Amino acid sequence: MAKVIMPLAQGFEEIEALTVIDILRRAEIEVVLAGLLPGTVVGAHGISIVPDTTIDTIDASNFDMIILPGGQPGTDNLNTDKRIHKLLGKFASKKKLIGAICAAPIVLATTGLLSGKKVTCYPSYRDQLNGGIYEDTPIVSDGSFITSQGPGTAINFGLAIVTRLAGYRTSDEISKAILFQDKPRDIWSPYLFDSTVQALLGALELKDSYSQGQARRVAEHSLNIGLKLKMSKSEMRDLYLGAMLHDIGKYNTAEDLLNKPDSLSLREETLTREHTLKGTLFVVGIDNISHIGPTILHHHEHWDGSGYPSGLKGEQIPFHARIVAVADAYDAMISNRSYRDGLDKETVLRELVKKKDTQFDPFIVDVFIECLKESPFEMKDFSYYF
Repeated sequence: MAKVIMPLAQGFEEIEALTVIDILRRAEIEVVLAGLLPGTVVGAHGISIVPDTTIDTIDASNFDMIILPGGQPGTDNLNTDKRIHKLLGKFASKKKLIGAICAAPIVLATTGLLSGKKVTCYPSYRDQLNGGIYEDTPIVSDGSFITSQGPGTAINFGLAIVTRLAGYRTSDEISKAILFQDKPRDIWSPYLFDSTVQALLGALELKDSYSQGQARRVAEHSLNIGLKLKMSKSEMRDLYLGAMLHDIGKYNTAEDLLNKPDSLSLREETLTREHTLKGTLFVVGIDNISHIGPTILHHHEHWDGSGYPSGLKGEQIPFHARIVAVADAYDAMISNRSYRDGLDKETVLRELVKKKDTQFDPFIVDVFIECLKESPFEMKDFSYYF
């Protein structure tokens, strides 16, 4: 059973704390409440809670995750307590999950944990993220960090945490049991994104015969993973774009290299690897899609650090890039190539499992295999998003 610690300070936001506690306990996840001082803690709206223990008794090694509720003055009280910063540092050093909602992400920022990380928070605190990359969306997951915007997103936040700690099936069961209906703001443009993507892909497919349909298959696999992880609409949009355009840099790669039936020389392999850099440059500066550059740039990084172009390791690799990497590898192995026939499905799945913890994020591989088991014969059509 997973075990979570939630520190409570005077003035915490009751909806954020109690909603998350309720959802996690429905998932049979143990939640321990720790006050900053002994005795009752009173929330921002006068609701009193008696914590299970105090923060001084907490050993980070006994927990899988720490969650900070927001609210004021609760967040400021957490942020001025050095014990909280120390505890967060211990969780981060062990790459354990860290969650924060509403104003609470600024505590992570003060601790120095958000630099370069995608994050969300209550909008009025977006300028206090200390290097965090703000996204205006209910939930943002980046590696071991899960953040949420505020009281109205507390159910989404709790379900996202359950997905990570207990699996998407448990999260889905709870969602159905409480009759939860997620209706985020409609940020999808009916034409803008898809028309841009289709135009770019059309240019590539004219040049590279192998690429025909490949990007769409990788996008479908990636979005199936995203659905299982209950990604928000904005994250699904970005994942779609990153998956569709992950190989767009091959447009600037010589055709004889793309379709060569023999093994590539060292020089030729170096030239083909440049497609990640070229693809990133392709989208830089284009409104609404330039932010997917990290997915394009890093989808050939390996979990153990042996990939390219940057040799990133583990959770240093952008989350969407890790998803695309698994989907892309699956499609590459199962499809016919210029130099070999495609492998059968069972062989490909064995290869994915074999390369967990080396080439691929093991969590993403497990989720993807579950996707294939549930829909073994046909993938969903995601064109309805546009």
